[in-house]
Amino acid sequence: MTKKTRLILLLVCVALFFSLTPFIVLYSMGYRFDFSSMKITATGGIYVRSLPEAENIIIDSKINQKPAFFSRDVFVQNLLPKQHSVLVQKTGYYSYQKNISVKENQVTKLEDILLIKNNLAFDVLSKTADYFSFAPDLRNILIENTDKNGLNFNYYPIINPNNKKTFLLALSNAKVGAIKWAGDSTKALIEIQNPTGAFYYIFDPEKETQQATPLSYLNNNSRQISFNPQNSSDIFYIKNNWLYRSGISSGVLKNVIAYLIENNNIIWLSSDGFIYESDVSGKLINKLTTEKAEVAYDKNCEIISASGKILLKDNGDLFALDTASKTLKKINSPAGDFKLLPSPDAKNFLYTTQKEIYIYLVGSIAPENKKVLLASQPNDINYSFWLNNSYIIFSAGGRIIISEIDYRGNINTIPVPQKITMSDSQILEIKNPEIFFNRADGKLYILTGNTLLSSEKITQ
Repeated sequence: MTKKTRLILLLVCVALFFSLTPFIVLYSMGYRFDFSSMKITATGGIYVRSLPEAENIIIDSKINQKPAFFSRDVFVQNLLPKQHSVLVQKTGYYSYQKNISVKENQVTKLEDILLIKNNLAFDVLSKTADYFSFAPDLRNILIENTDKNGLNFNYYPIINPNNKKTFLLALSNAKVGAIKWAGDSTKALIEIQNPTGAFYYIFDPEKETQQATPLSYLNNNSRQISFNPQNSSDIFYIKNNWLYRSGISSGVLKNVIAYLIENNNIIWLSSDGFIYESDVSGKLINKLTTEKAEVAYDKNCEIISASGKILLKDNGDLFALDTASKTLKKINSPAGDFKLLPSPDAKNFLYTTQKEIYIYLVGSIAPENKKVLLASQPNDINYSFWLNNSYIIFSAGGRIIISEIDYRGNINTIPVPQKITMSDSQILEIKNPEIFFNRADGKLYILTGNTLLSSEKITQ
């Protein structure tokens, strides 16, 4: 090889080095050439974690990865900043699929994916149930069925159905209207409805013989009945705009439209339009608002405590108490009747109207916060619960649906089959279900007809 040839080769190598080195450096730093935009751009990544752990996690139908041993997550890097599809698969479970954006130099996280079995098994708790209610401790259940003798109640811990207590209310033409529990689960107030009105009985699971006569101080004019959170022997209620306390003949507070017992104090809306705070004896502690609330001042007003905030529900309006300005600020436009349910971590809110479910995101108690539509149903939504902080379950039109709350891209929903397989392999069709999700044991409870079912564990 001549000296001239060697020089040319050297110059070519030097040129290649200086021309390729920037691209090699950029590549090592996570930059890629995007042929769609014809430019070099920074990449991002997707982090995926599921419970239970997935068998396959597929990105864009071509990148197939499996979680490592003893791991539930996968991290895929060097993805162009655009929409990517994520498919999470596990044998025996519904697949999870989401289209989600990746941004430059950022990791997009899908870390709360809950995989649901595609054939949940169920057990029969009762074949003669007309009503059921869980105590707040989520460990005990009260089941009622009606026969010719009256209303029969069975109370037992769900881990030991044989340890059952029973009692009978010998009433004809009657049914359970509602069951309201004391916060410590030691007592329940049972509302019984018959053609003449509503009557109330105290259920005390510690007593062998239950009260056979209704409470004399509660009647059709009583509303917003609640236990004192600090003392389950105390019952508060409004009658003729007076707030009363059981065992005390005189009223505790007058001109009360709505109230809430919080931290052993009473927070209440007065007919003068202001919100006050008093102790449980009625002694005034503080005036919480300085401007008159623009609400209807009727029996539909309700004061709610959620995520450390005091809310006022007035028909289709929702207000939040701003403690700094001592005013009520509207955080929702009229939407008819609705229910508000805080998430287990008290950061988000499930906002359910007759046919729609919304999620208020973190810090949502302020006018500027975001409300996202999760589901819209042609039929009335009857029941809704949180499975965990990232998933909800609800029923509408005879169907039971599980949904994530992650509104990025598409929202994954899973219908619970209307024909389910029992643990004894029998098939049962679900019709007009009443549901309850028990976060203590991770199971779904369904009342269909007179059959009360419990699922296998859904959450981990």
